[in-house]
Amino acid sequence: MHGGELSPHRTRTLDESLLTDPEGSDRPFVEFLTATPGRMAMLAIILVTAVLAAGLIASTTIADRRDRLNALRSYTEPLADAAQQIYGALSIANTEATTGFLSGGIEPHDVRDRYDAAIGQATAGLIIASNGVSPNDVRSLTPLTDLNNQLAVYGDMIATARANNRAGRPVGVAYLGEASALMQRDILPSAERLYRTQADAVMSSERSAGMSPVAIVGCLLVLALLVVAQVYLTRRSHRRLNPGLVLASVLIAVLVGWLSVAGLVSSRAAAGARTEGAEPQGMAVTARTLAEQARADEILGLLKRGSDPQSETNFEARTAQLSQILDRAEVDGAADALGAWVRSHDDIRRRLAAGNYLGAVAVARDPGPQYSTAQFIRLDTALRDEINRRRDRQRDGIAHAYGALNVLAPGAAGIGVAAALAVAAGIWPRLSEYQ
Repeated sequence: MHGGELSPHRTRTLDESLLTDPEGSDRPFVEFLTATPGRMAMLAIILVTAVLAAGLIASTTIADRRDRLNALRSYTEPLADAAQQIYGALSIANTEATTGFLSGGIEPHDVRDRYDAAIGQATAGLIIASNGVSPNDVRSLTPLTDLNNQLAVYGDMIATARANNRAGRPVGVAYLGEASALMQRDILPSAERLYRTQADAVMSSERSAGMSPVAIVGCLLVLALLVVAQVYLTRRSHRRLNPGLVLASVLIAVLVGWLSVAGLVSSRAAAGARTEGAEPQGMAVTARTLAEQARADEILGLLKRGSDPQSETNFEARTAQLSQILDRAEVDGAADALGAWVRSHDDIRRRLAAGNYLGAVAVARDPGPQYSTAQFIRLDTALRDEINRRRDRQRDGIAHAYGALNVLAPGAAGIGVAAALAVAAGIWPRLSEYQ
């Protein structure tokens, strides 16, 4: 043994801190995201979200346009047509009521039947419009209420005028004049306001039925994102094409093309419904109403034996306005009929000035082709046919605009889902290579 104290045995322990990397991170999620697999996973999430959003936005946008067109063809346009029927029927009723007095005491059955039919048509239109107008639509409810109230008063005045006319009392013509004044001063303006309100709603709906560029622009951005992702994966995986992303790109490209073509077809059809239907129809409705009012003025002035200069002034003003409309509207045969009617009216005025009342009545009432009645009927028929033809064009345009979008909304949603599945199927094999 050695001398002196033995040195104590030292036990060394392992410093566990030496086993950790001081530069290491305690955020594994961040490390995952910064690594290639994490980037690919985030890319997949972004792409799936983008293509689903593109499909959803396109589907929602198209569904909204389709619903507007459906409301236009099922609600707005029929309501506007009902208002047009009221407007036209009231004008016809006033004309027939006035014409019936040309025959003396007992008006012809055909004239009375046309008057009753016009009043019935106006009443039916009021019922349709009243049921179709929203309770909050004050602009439509106000003229509807006025029409309901004033039409009853007008009917009573016409009944009183007829009773006096059958009894041979001249006061019947005075009652007729008051009834006609009520029609032209109050009732027809209310009917026109109702019609214009509904016609404006139709025009507004047709203008808003075009395709919004939001859906197309969104799909184009998603398509660009898919191309960028394809380039990124090509550089990372050293493969030229990723089948999943290629398929997703093709699907989104198809959606862009479908949206563009369907939107163009729908927009053109809606524009055609407006320019070839609603706008010229509105001019024809105005022209027909002016013709009916001018005819009532003509007969009323004749019944008063030329002593009412206001009737003649109204006739001249309305036929002049009607001529201006026909210069723009170009209704087949209408301008010629108007010219012949005005010439016939001048003949009535000359006969009245010469004191030939019975001759003037014959020109206004008799059905000869050279007389006033025949030319007015020819003009009225041309305008009525034009109104019906333009309405058919309008409804056809609305139907085509709706049909172009009919299956696009579910189709866009389906394409978005299919593209999302294609993206997932394309990136998943690349992710699995890192496991």
